[in-house]
Amino acid sequence: MDKLKIAFIGTGWISDWYHKALSRCNTFEIVGAAGNPSPEGREHHRKKCNAWNIKAYTSMEQILQDQEVDAVAILSPTHLHYEQTMAALGAGKHVLVEKPVSLSREEIDILEAESKKTGLLIFPGHNFVYRPVIWRAKSIIKSGKLGVISYASFRSVKLLDKSISEGWRKSRKLAGGGAMMDSGTHLVYQSLFLLGKPQKLSSFIARKHCTQMDCEDICQISVCYPDGLIGQITQSWASADSESSEIRIQGDKGSIVISDSLYLNGKEIEKDASYGDSFYHTICAFAEAIKSSVDPLSTLADAGTTLEIVYKAYESAEKGKVIVL
Repeated sequence: MDKLKIAFIGTGWISDWYHKALSRCNTFEIVGAAGNPSPEGREHHRKKCNAWNIKAYTSMEQILQDQEVDAVAILSPTHLHYEQTMAALGAGKHVLVEKPVSLSREEIDILEAESKKTGLLIFPGHNFVYRPVIWRAKSIIKSGKLGVISYASFRSVKLLDKSISEGWRKSRKLAGGGAMMDSGTHLVYQSLFLLGKPQKLSSFIARKHCTQMDCEDICQISVCYPDGLIGQITQSWASADSESSEIRIQGDKGSIVISDSLYLNGKEIEKDASYGDSFYHTICAFAEAIKSSVDPLSTLADAGTTLEIVYKAYESAEKGKVIVL
């Protein structure tokens, strides 16, 4: 089969990771990209496309009109995802769309219906579930090796540069929320993949470091699952620590920890946990899903449930109450 031709919609920093991943993947050819239409954005876009030796499209519409393009990667600000994904489907393109897929559960349902109607794939950019450490962890949980699981935590802590308060992420209207809606989405969809949907939750939020934002830079969610398992999901952009990310799942027969590697009862059993490699595994899975018509590991339905959990966490924090899902 000839290589699939893919173009980027958006050339911000996340596009660098996708470009590196696609350079390793022999099933795709990057043909071009469309970027920010502002004067500063156009210059940045032109330089990046020249460096990558790909076509600098002048607009998303130009990409969608190009009959050679099989698929697009939507790497733009969150509030643009829904309309751009719908437009790409209308133009006959398969779509990989960065997280969050949309800011509305109803819009995600519409996207899912349109995907089924057109036979075109919408692939959520939930890159963390494509890491080998997550696949192995899932198989360990399913095997019963941990016994009765009683506790789980999903935690990511870092100190974000205050320049985030100058861009679109500072606005709740454009971003949908702060730390939990943005990078915390990774934690939530991984928790769904490994443990399923919680039954109820409660949450606290704060704004301690990125004070010019109109949304939170710290969010902690306590969750309870139907079988009584208790967990926490914590995302902070306000802690002066080297970036720290950890998943911990504990049972009465053993435990797993995912950090720089996957550890079972303290013994390293899988090394591939890297952020950069997660994009490579995601791109390979996207190609396989297009060719074989298989579902992504983390689906549009999962994207909808992830969004629901984040919004319910915000509701819990605002009302000071436990929310039943």
